[in-house]
Amino acid sequence: MERQLTNFLHARGATLLFLLASCAVACVAWSRALVLPVVPDLGLGIPAPGEWLGHSFLSLLLCMAVNVAVGMLVIWINRAFNTLRSLTALGATLFYVLQCAMPPLLAQFYGGMLLVLIAMLCVALLFSVYGRGSLSESRQKVYLIFFLLTVGGFTQISFLLFVPVFLFGCIQMRVLNLRTALAALLGIVTPPWILFGFGIVEPWQLHWPRLVVAWNLFDTEEMVKALVDTGFTLVAGMAFMMLNLLKILSYNSRTRAFNGFINVLWIATALFTVLNFNDFAFYIPLLNALAGYQAAHFFTYRRQRRSYLPVVLLIAVYAFFCVWSFI
Repeated sequence: MERQLTNFLHARGATLLFLLASCAVACVAWSRALVLPVVPDLGLGIPAPGEWLGHSFLSLLLCMAVNVAVGMLVIWINRAFNTLRSLTALGATLFYVLQCAMPPLLAQFYGGMLLVLIAMLCVALLFSVYGRGSLSESRQKVYLIFFLLTVGGFTQISFLLFVPVFLFGCIQMRVLNLRTALAALLGIVTPPWILFGFGIVEPWQLHWPRLVVAWNLFDTEEMVKALVDTGFTLVAGMAFMMLNLLKILSYNSRTRAFNGFINVLWIATALFTVLNFNDFAFYIPLLNALAGYQAAHFFTYRRQRRSYLPVVLLIAVYAFFCVWSFI
């Protein structure tokens, strides 16, 4: 029975179960109007994602669709690149569990959901070019990575913080040379060229993005809950990452590079969350995806008969955060 429960937590059935739970939490939060206030002028001329659909039902549906897509990307990345050295869906399952802990961020489409989608797409593109810097296809994918991040920066400037992170990722993937560096530069230059050239954004529309103050988005009680949830995720994610380091060193160079970049992306996201705390809600979905991956990595190579117990305990903690947020 214990072995079956452990296997279930690593199977797609558990992922589907918690995906449905996250959708239910999102619907309840939306029905109770537990959504973030729409903050305009966060980017460089393009309306912030939170403004696109406001608090409408379409915004909820789009958010849930992105939530589904990110979980599927987490599973696909592991299947395609064998980053966990095992076929498991636990990373996506824990992503959905962590998402449930802060319902206001799950009840509408906003910049944080766009960030986690673009970031995971860029991770998949980056991993696919490992050691293939001489190929034109690899340069096209590098170009696309920086194109997506720069377009995101026009909607919310915090996207641009991830440009140097993925540039470092190109070094880790052994693809950074003169041609790929030029491809990355063109990826950064193309969005403003298109946006200005077609008049989508006029030069006079450029402005310094508005400061987001977390205390304006949550009242005092909600802020305490958000702080506890975010703090626990930061500590747990960092602990799992540190525990995984020795195991990563035993992998081959390709798998070490993949997991090394995920660690770098996790550290960068955690630092941005702390240092740019005025806009911490923007980073939470990506933080959840990466923390879920770190936890899944730890439990995957320790898949023993009773390893389900700490996983269930972790799920219980976030279930408590979810219930607490509705009280």
